[in-house]
Amino acid sequence: MSYQPCRWYDPYPRLAFALKLLYLAPGAMRIHVFRQAQRFLMEQWDTPQLRSVLLGTDIKAKRNRWYDQDPETAQTVELLKNSPDFLKSLVADNMLKVLLAESA
Repeated sequence: MSYQPCRWYDPYPRLAFALKLLYLAPGAMRIHVFRQAQRFLMEQWDTPQLRSVLLGTDIKAKRNRWYDQDPETAQTVELLKNSPDFLKSLVADNMLKVLLAESA
């Protein structure tokens, strides 16, 4: 029996770890880290493709995921989900760096 990832971010271990830490983090720290991540994504991926992802993202559709509770956080996660693999890795490293700095 082989391992089958059930969440979109499971194939990216650092990203999965960062998101798990954010799930456990206090609300203010979580919002700060997601804002930093969104800013980083916008700087790295400022293309027509990004704008189409932003326009095509249905933020109003609430789901039972923890990151859907805040519209800005949900939008950041959707951007991350639709970003290229190399950006997922960079954002994960950035999130972990910000979490480490915030917890010190």
